[in-house]
Amino acid sequence: METEELTIGRVHHGRNIRRTRIEKNMNQEGLSELVHLSQPAVSKYEKMKVIDDEMLQRFARALNVPFDYLKTLEEDAQTVVFENNTVNNSEQSAGGANISMGIVKSDTEDSINDSRVNNFNPIDKITELYERLLKEKDEKYAALERRLQNIEKSLQK
Repeated sequence: METEELTIGRVHHGRNIRRTRIEKNMNQEGLSELVHLSQPAVSKYEKMKVIDDEMLQRFARALNVPFDYLKTLEEDAQTVVFENNTVNNSEQSAGGANISMGIVKSDTEDSINDSRVNNFNPIDKITELYERLLKEKDEKYAALERRLQNIEKSLQK
C-alpha cells in the first residue's frame, strides 16, 4: 500500500491538517464548512495519523495547499508559507497550478476562499509587533530619563 509506505516515520496527516489550519488562522468550524463535515468530524480527522487520499485531497483543497504537502510533511518540518494568486491560462501547468519560487498559484481553488477564511498576513503581524516593541522601548527610555532627572535634582539640593 502506497499510503502506508509514505506515512511511516514522522508523518501524521491529522497533525499536518491542524498545523496548516492554525497557520492560516482558521478554526475547526470554518474548516468544517469548507470540507462539508461537522466540527467534531474535523477534530477526529486532526487526531488521525493516516487519512485516506480522497479525504486528504478535500482538506488540501479547503486549506488551499498542495495535496503532497499534507500527505508528506514531517512533524518537525520547517513552516512553509503559501500565497494564493490568480494565474493566467498561459501560466498554468497540466495540473492547474504553477509552483515557483516557493509561491503556490492556483485558479481552481479561488472559489474555496470566502468570508469564512480569515486572511492572515504574517508580515503585517510581525510589523505590528515590532512597532509595538519600539513604542514600549521608547516609553521605558522616557521613564528612565525622568527618573534620572529627578535623581539629579535631588542630589543637587
